[in-house]
Amino acid sequence: MEKSNKAGRTFFIIMLVAILLIAGIAAIAIVLDGKSVDKEAKKAKAADSTASLIQGESKEYNVKSDGKILTSVEIAEKVKPSVMAVVTYRGNDVYGEGSGIFMSEDESGTYTYILTCAHIVDMGKIDIKIELEDEKQYDADVVGYDSRTDIAVLRVKATGFTLAEFGDSSVLKVGEPIYAIGNPGGTAFFGSFTGGYVSAIDRPTSTSASAYTMECIQHDAAINPGNSGGALVNSFGQVIGMNSSKIADEEYEGMGFAIPINVIKDVVGDILDAGYVQDRAKLGISYVQVSQNQTYSMICKANKLPSGSIIIAKIDEESSLAGTDVVEGDIIIAANGKEMESADVLLDIIENAKPGDKVELKIAHVNQDYTVEKFNVTVALLEDTGTTEEVTEKSNGSEFENPFAE
Repeated sequence: MEKSNKAGRTFFIIMLVAILLIAGIAAIAIVLDGKSVDKEAKKAKAADSTASLIQGESKEYNVKSDGKILTSVEIAEKVKPSVMAVVTYRGNDVYGEGSGIFMSEDESGTYTYILTCAHIVDMGKIDIKIELEDEKQYDADVVGYDSRTDIAVLRVKATGFTLAEFGDSSVLKVGEPIYAIGNPGGTAFFGSFTGGYVSAIDRPTSTSASAYTMECIQHDAAINPGNSGGALVNSFGQVIGMNSSKIADEEYEGMGFAIPINVIKDVVGDILDAGYVQDRAKLGISYVQVSQNQTYSMICKANKLPSGSIIIAKIDEESSLAGTDVVEGDIIIAANGKEMESADVLLDIIENAKPGDKVELKIAHVNQDYTVEKFNVTVALLEDTGTTEEVTEKSNGSEFENPFAE
């Protein structure tokens, strides 16, 4: 989580309202988009990447050693040197603080690549430095980031750091002990080590900038502002997730969320190759579910519209919906002929589509007397790069060692 006076990129958990993301409060409206890669192919790719890292005999865990479970003290000693602080500046002033993980070095021994959260570094014109426990700092460049999954890659012109060992998040089990390492509150609490258990596997979450649903690891290890980008570690001292968000509300306690390392493996490859995730589709709108608005809920019930319909809160300028009869406030009630029993109906269609693919939407326009007029519109999907600005010093994919490559 990032400590900042500005609201950054945020996450919120589906069906829960009070989510504190590392940099601020989650927005209500979310941009509708989806993956362009087939789900099964993506899972297979992650499995292949994981398999390439296994250097032991264990098939249940990705273990480089003999499979010995480490004590918490041994885990802290092993992993803490792989986690650093990520500090952002506006001028001479500290703008935000988060955490990062030393990931890999390039083949020439010139650069070290660092894994962190996108919302820490995607805030426009900022200077970025990494800081070690001895307060030594290094200038960092953004190789690329993906706001949709909250994943970013940095690099520093230095080597010799302790690189993290990565595990396999797909084999985690509920009740398994895990450990979080990061900088809660910023560098003042550098390298804090906390422990807990896996509370849930594949907990669906969504970003505030998209309706892309990512399944995160829910855990109860203490994380706070500044932990964002830090490591979530298994009993073998392997990084199996990157902490990103938590629920912050007086009625909730011990509900943190980490991006699974197997999700990160897929995204990092594209970031290192091109600076962003390629060939991914989005519709280009922000929406609110009708269930979150009392008036629209009543309109849907009165007009027998599907309960999972969504309200178009904003239409992006580049969206194919711009310039059509569709206006903000209209309701999407069906996609490709299938009624919106839930928002997932449209999300699944876009998730398995590519930029340029066409989607037929059934729209309900609400009149002043709360009656509705229905009509169809066909739109082309856009490419979702997951970035808001160009990044510098993009790698061409051949200068570095990708720890997740096959």
